[in-house]
Amino acid sequence: MSRVRGQVVDAVPAVAVLVVCGYAAQEAGPATWWQWVLVCAVAAPVAVRGRWPAAAAVLTAAGSGAVLAAGVIPPYAAPGLCAAVALTQYRVAAGSAPSRSVPALAAGLGAGAALGLLWPAAPLVAMPAVAVPWLVGWLVRHRRRAAERAAGEQTARAVTDERLRIARDMHDTVAHSLSMIAMKASVARHVAAVRPEESLRALEVIETAGREALVEMRRAVGLLRAEHEPATPSGSDDDLRTLAHRAEEAGVRVQMTLGGEVTPPDGVRLVVYRVVQEALTNVVRHARAAGCAVSVEAGAESVTVRVVDDGAATVPGEDGHGLRGMRERVAAYGGSLRAGPRTGAGFAVTARIPYRRTGREARP
Repeated sequence: MSRVRGQVVDAVPAVAVLVVCGYAAQEAGPATWWQWVLVCAVAAPVAVRGRWPAAAAVLTAAGSGAVLAAGVIPPYAAPGLCAAVALTQYRVAAGSAPSRSVPALAAGLGAGAALGLLWPAAPLVAMPAVAVPWLVGWLVRHRRRAAERAAGEQTARAVTDERLRIARDMHDTVAHSLSMIAMKASVARHVAAVRPEESLRALEVIETAGREALVEMRRAVGLLRAEHEPATPSGSDDDLRTLAHRAEEAGVRVQMTLGGEVTPPDGVRLVVYRVVQEALTNVVRHARAAGCAVSVEAGAESVTVRVVDDGAATVPGEDGHGLRGMRERVAAYGGSLRAGPRTGAGFAVTARIPYRRTGREARP
């Protein structure tokens, strides 16, 4: 349908040129068949300028010069010819490479110069009618190519950002799940001989954590293959409680407090989930803590996350992927994150993520 519409749009100016030039040719008397052939030679290329722009520009320029040189129409009707030349020159410059549009420009300028042999003032009209539309079309093509390059660069940046996000998600998933698996495998190895039932429970936890990690990894990798983004953790209260339950299965007692009168936006909730996930992973892997406290307080304009443990005051350095990933996620929403040892013992992670207040929603 769009192609038919484009052909109709191209044909309308061609009909107008044919009517104007045909009427001018009839004023001096009935036009002969060869005069009509010349008039049609000017108008017909205008109708196909979208499909064959270079050929249309050359033929229109040559036909216009022939019509004027043969006296088919009087000079005062030349604006109709100028309109036909301008339309074809613009189209060839806007839609064709310079290797095609420059010869068409040369043909138009040559036809205008040749008319100067008959009418000295003809080049003053013909040259601008050829050069100005061609220049406008060239500028349009240049801007269009620049916009396409900018869009391509933006798409490439978006792909890179998405890959980085996938890498962070996979790191969070693998690190969290493998921490649970390693902890429980160590427990199973130590108690296998004396408490086999405890060893079986540890193996069940390992199996569950492994399956969940595989599912979430498939979802993350699916972003590279699927047209639409697959499901990810929503960051709901149930998701946060699941993280606490996994940490407790790994041997760390978790006290979780979820408060607030509003529900943050989905993107902010996912950031909260990832911060809590990474903080609990660090507690399990590095802190050697007996317990920790997780607090999530959703205010009217921001949400505050705090994870505090009672273990060793050491975690991976600032260059570690975990802390850096948390900082990047929080900073993306204009928030701030502090992570460091507590006075006495333990480690604390505190994040504040602001969001616009677009309306309040009761917390589920």
